[in-house]
Amino acid sequence: GDGNEAVIEALQECGALLKQDPYNHKYPYDWRTKKPTIFRATDQWFASVDNFRDEAMSAIDTVKWTPEFGKNRISAMTSSRSDWCISRQRTWGVPIPVFYHKETGEALMTEESINRVRDLVREHGSDCWFEMEVADLLPESMRGEADSWEKGKDTMDVWFDSGSSWSGVVNERGLSLPADLYLEGSDQHRGWFQ
Repeated sequence: GDGNEAVIEALQECGALLKQDPYNHKYPYDWRTKKPTIFRATDQWFASVDNFRDEAMSAIDTVKWTPEFGKNRISAMTSSRSDWCISRQRTWGVPIPVFYHKETGEALMTEESINRVRDLVREHGSDCWFEMEVADLLPESMRGEADSWEKGKDTMDVWFDSGSSWSGVVNERGLSLPADLYLEGSDQHRGWFQ
């Protein structure tokens, strides 16, 4: 297009064009819908694997893996990953309990606000995030500021749920740790670190 031509012309004028060769790119298509993929840059939430890598690698060694090659697969992914993108832009799932200031875009995610949402989810289920008003979701100490905040729309990566749900089940039911058995498909190792 026009942009390509302008860049090529600018490079020619300053003597920096090394080679010009027309090339038709293959456009990526979604494997499910067979429609063109649209790429867009979005803000994301990340967990730094650096903060728990050593502990995770030690824990991997304490697990009896069936089949045994699963240990090598998860070890390779855990040892080489630096960040884990834990947010998704979906209209379903477990919400990331963050509020954004309407004017500044500043994120609000404090221990108090997380505990408030946690208690509401425990009582009403995770859909309360989507169904309740901001004033009802904010901690009591911030309800007077509700008009200044909006709910975040990102949801938690489902693989994060998958990899942590056992802990909630064990704790909620008063079972002993470590759990006797936890089942995951081998394909889920890759998904944990998307």
